[in-house]
Amino acid sequence: MPDTQVKQKIDWTDIKVAFLVGCVFIVIKGVLYIRPGLYLGNLDSLVPFLLCILYTINRARHQPEKLDEWGITTPITPLATIVMLVMLGVGIGCLAALGFSLSGELSFKFRYASRMVEYIVSAFPQQFFLCSVILVSLSKVKMFHGQWRLPLVVGLLFALAHFWTPFHIPGTKIPLQLIGTFPVGFMAAWYFLKFRTLLPLVLSHAILYVLLNRWVELNL
Repeated sequence: MPDTQVKQKIDWTDIKVAFLVGCVFIVIKGVLYIRPGLYLGNLDSLVPFLLCILYTINRARHQPEKLDEWGITTPITPLATIVMLVMLGVGIGCLAALGFSLSGELSFKFRYASRMVEYIVSAFPQQFFLCSVILVSLSKVKMFHGQWRLPLVVGLLFALAHFWTPFHIPGTKIPLQLIGTFPVGFMAAWYFLKFRTLLPLVLSHAILYVLLNRWVELNL
């Protein structure tokens, strides 16, 4: 069988591991919901992260080419860097404008940076399973072939997934994150499929999530 056909096969091992890690995450969250007084630290983010790292290391020992397919070891080109910086700059600018309109002030404290570093533990498994597993798998399905189809679908699904957020535009019933999550989902999917590199997405995810929390959600 030619290599081009082999590469188009969905890797069901990836899918199974993603499902398993998702179940583990749900169980931990369920325990915390049932026993809110139980202190588990950050196990809900640490356990998925460790499982993800162990899986990638173990799989890469036998199939090192998977690291490139996942976008972990692919070179980050100058164009990929420029595009990510532009996307990140636009994202930060939108959050800053929204945060300032809500509170009338804007600040950046050193603890924000340390929180971003800490959040990488949560951001990596999220981006790995969303991009390296789900996007890579769906991109092998014929109906999603093309430059825009899959990013558009991901953007729509990402927006719908945030429809029931508790944060709304003040004075309206419009979910705040519904507006921003479509372009975020679309651009993240497009970027990964275009450049097949994961780490810039992980870093931007950590940065934007912390700024969203500090500048916007805490002022609603």
